[in-house]
Amino acid sequence: MLTGTAAVGLTGCRQEGPGGLDSVIVAVNAGKRATARLEHDGYPVQWLTCTGKAEDPGVTEKGAQRPVTAVGVDCDGRTSGGQKIIVYGRVTGLYDDSCVQGKFTAKVDGKTVFTASVLGDCSGSGVTNGGNGDKPTSNNGSNGSNGNSGNNGGKGDKHWQGGHPQSN
Repeated sequence: MLTGTAAVGLTGCRQEGPGGLDSVIVAVNAGKRATARLEHDGYPVQWLTCTGKAEDPGVTEKGAQRPVTAVGVDCDGRTSGGQKIIVYGRVTGLYDDSCVQGKFTAKVDGKTVFTASVLGDCSGSGVTNGGNGDKPTSNNGSNGSNGNSGNNGGKGDKHWQGGHPQSN
């Protein structure tokens, strides 16, 4: 299991390779940013482990593999009070280790505590691989250190498919 400390230690890795987004780097950074967001929102994280699976980008007309532009992320963990945490989503952009973009949902003991399209501070100069400048999905709540909102009171994006197959 990765703990918050281990996740911080892995973030110095390059976030993209010749195939685009790297699923391991994306998972580590999504876990780090989700942990920060959960703790900011009052849910102290004891541990959070995330995995990433690159979506098949297909091939070009000439048969060459396209770069990976999206990674599905699933995280499981516990709060310091023993509550079950799940975070799931689809990452489409990564900036250093400070910003993850895509669509994310976090639940603590089955209750949606946030949905967001940005985790972390995305005020830097750019996002790698498919970041589309999405803004957080709502206006009530805070998104960690950058103050972006993202908690919509438990209502998720009904059009997004991926991650844990749970409804809001």
